Amino acid sequence: MAERPILRFPDPVNAVRPTGSPRTLPKPAGPGRVRQGERFQATFDRLSVALRSDDPLVALRQDPAGIAPERALVFVTAGSVSNFAKVAREAGLEVFSEEKLEDIEDYPEGFHPAGDSTTLARTLYATIPTVESFQQMLSLWRAHQRGEDAPYGAAPWWNVFNLLLELRPWGPQDRLGGDSRAIIEDRLAFRPDDDLISIEFEIWPTASNAKRASWRGELEQRVTARAGSILDRSSIAEDGFVYEALLVELPCHVVREMLANPADFNGLATLEGVQFILPQTIGQALPDGSDTVGEDRVIQGAFDPDAPIRAALLDGTPVAAHRALDGGVVIEDMHELVRLSPVAQRYHATAMASLILRGDLQADGAPLTDTRLISVPVLIDQQKGAETASNRLFVDVVHTTLMRLIGTDEPAAPDVFVVNFSIGVCDSHFSGRISALARLMDWWAAKEGLLFVISAGNVGHLTLPGTRMMDVENAAVAVRRAAARGAMRDGIFDRTLLAPAESLNALTVGALSLDFANDVPPQQAGILKLEEDGEFVPQMTSALGLGSLRSIKPDLLEAGGCLELRAMPQGADVSLRAVERSRRTGLVAASPPGQNATQKSRGTSPAAALVTRSLLRAAEALTGEGGPYQGLELTRRQNALLTRALAVNAAKWPQDAHDLYNEERARLGNGQHARAKEEVCRHFGHGYLDNAMMWGSPETGVTMVGLGLIRKDRAQIFRMPVPPSLSGERLPRSMRVTLAWFSPVNPSRAQYRLAALEAAAFNEADEDDGRWGFDMTSDGLDANIIKRGSVWSRRLKNRIQTIPEFDEDVDIPIRVQCRDASGGGLSQDEDIMFAIVVTLQVEAEIQFDIHQEVEQALRVRLGQARA
Repeated sequence: MAERPILRFPDPVNAVRPTGSPRTLPKPAGPGRVRQGERFQATFDRLSVALRSDDPLVALRQDPAGIAPERALVFVTAGSVSNFAKVAREAGLEVFSEEKLEDIEDYPEGFHPAGDSTTLARTLYATIPTVESFQQMLSLWRAHQRGEDAPYGAAPWWNVFNLLLELRPWGPQDRLGGDSRAIIEDRLAFRPDDDLISIEFEIWPTASNAKRASWRGELEQRVTARAGSILDRSSIAEDGFVYEALLVELPCHVVREMLANPADFNGLATLEGVQFILPQTIGQALPDGSDTVGEDRVIQGAFDPDAPIRAALLDGTPVAAHRALDGGVVIEDMHELVRLSPVAQRYHATAMASLILRGDLQADGAPLTDTRLISVPVLIDQQKGAETASNRLFVDVVHTTLMRLIGTDEPAAPDVFVVNFSIGVCDSHFSGRISALARLMDWWAAKEGLLFVISAGNVGHLTLPGTRMMDVENAAVAVRRAAARGAMRDGIFDRTLLAPAESLNALTVGALSLDFANDVPPQQAGILKLEEDGEFVPQMTSALGLGSLRSIKPDLLEAGGCLELRAMPQGADVSLRAVERSRRTGLVAASPPGQNATQKSRGTSPAAALVTRSLLRAAEALTGEGGPYQGLELTRRQNALLTRALAVNAAKWPQDAHDLYNEERARLGNGQHARAKEEVCRHFGHGYLDNAMMWGSPETGVTMVGLGLIRKDRAQIFRMPVPPSLSGERLPRSMRVTLAWFSPVNPSRAQYRLAALEAAAFNEADEDDGRWGFDMTSDGLDANIIKRGSVWSRRLKNRIQTIPEFDEDVDIPIRVQCRDASGGGLSQDEDIMFAIVVTLQVEAEIQFDIHQEVEQALRVRLGQARA
């Protein structure tokens, strides 16, 4: 039991979200009806002629570059069109994608950007029409060209016609994007023409099983005709998530021909049912610099064989018989991969299981007492690290795993609420499009309340351009760190998150260059670091955010082992490279092959494992003795949301983050504080995890938690008792408010996230409660960036030193409110569960205990409620 346990909010009361007046934002303008007719009339004329034929379906499809029923159709508009997806569906167009493209400077004559912008915003809508929907669209176009007003409900079509930049079929340039092409070309390099390479094809995710099956059949025929073979098929059709894909093996010369001539009508890149052509999704869990120490360590404490299984590890295969793991790990070989993983190579999963169950074996080592761990091998351990099976679609493997864990009538682990996923997809750096794997995890989180803890990913060496070895080696640590961050900024596209770390509903973890135990010999010659002892600095190799729609990613940082570097000359530049093998630094974890060996582990993977451990300990404290939910059985979703909110609430920027913010403000110039904070968030997210804050209140403060259920445009008000001793005192104080929810998602919308929550202190008159004098901290997270994800966390500090005088039984009303973040995608009837965490803290020594006073006030109110 914690000395100062977390307290529980009384049940909230329902309210309505005040909406206010909507902001009128500037919009792009088109060239007018006449000019748009000149640009697109020929296209609509061809469509009109074909629709008058005896068989319009055949007539339209005879033109491979034309628009036709059941052929994916692309509308590209200037800016975005409100409610277009809704009216398109009503007209019979199945809308699969709404994607914001890069703004352009070179745009057609007559178009004008929004406001003072010099670039034109663009949005792509991908649809699949029918003959009937084409007929309706043609009728609307004719009415538009005659200058008629839009019929009731069809106004968005008029906006489409006015702002239309392109109208074309979904083509090879869409199916085979630049990033995918580059990766495939890299994997083809130096391979013989008759060698085989694996490629993934994603089929359009229509709700029609028949259409998907037909498209899949066409693709299989073309693959077979090119001496290819089908390695794996996946067909997932869930409410809210559809995924149809093939993993095929093709001769290298066939793939080279596809890249050289993607528009070949009989080729693979022109198949109408194909949405994307991708390199094979290869999940990897590299050793992360692991090195066997080989020392016997005293392993204290045993696991409870009857403890529930609350966490799942998706990784390679751990050595379950290791003394540090024995009795704490249950291996479920769902995919028959264990036999393919030599015991001597099971480094990664063994370390992850060890760190989850016992933490750093030297600094901690205590077993979790209220949980065990189920390990499902989804990777094959090899000498170079763990990797996905070469003949399986990884998205399907993960989905099948989760179904068997919790999604069937007889689940393997019904009590699991957190899934540790210290796996990154090889070469899959986040560049704006959310991966299928991340979308799958977002769907599982929203549907079942699963919390995924995902490592941000580890990236490679860093080049310092125009730098001499001598200058790097002799530079002060702070100077060296500043040079490294400048190089990271210049090469940001190669250092972004590895899929699926961009997942909206997951907890994404980056790594601090930090050890828990420091018993290493003196530093060797030639070894460099980017931090002084005691500084909290991200590892140079920890992948950087931001996430989808510039949301905060990584969510937080945890110790990932001290990262040692070597500087190496590279022409006129210097390359900084992580020391791959070292017994000097790292987190101490169990190691194969025997029952006693240990290893040193570094990177974002061990950092994620430690966060998983913290979540499990927090869940134990919530329902344990003295906890806010003592003796209660929390559901999976409640556990997941409460611990996620506690983790983010317990994260804070270290001094290095504040220093980086000041550096960025100086570099960017006046008025760029928001951009400077975004840059800090790329590295630090919400900050490093202060574990003690997850299961106890601060020494001079109190932490409270609560759960709520909310709908669109509704609100709930929580009341936090105010300690009487604060009345009239002159004290510096702060308040942290954190909300966590699993947002429903819609992959077909540019606004992928559907539900947005936020909180504020309001009085009964729905006005900002200024009595407490709290302001957003000027050197913390920006007020806008915290609104972009599915965690909302605001740090407030006092605006006035003197606390107003008040009577007893006063409280701070905190209103949580929900809005539709997608412009119409969130149902009015959908219940969104959320967790709230509030920490009120006096930042000075005081003679009274505000935790005790709040706890007493809660007891009185509980007694009054029962009476």
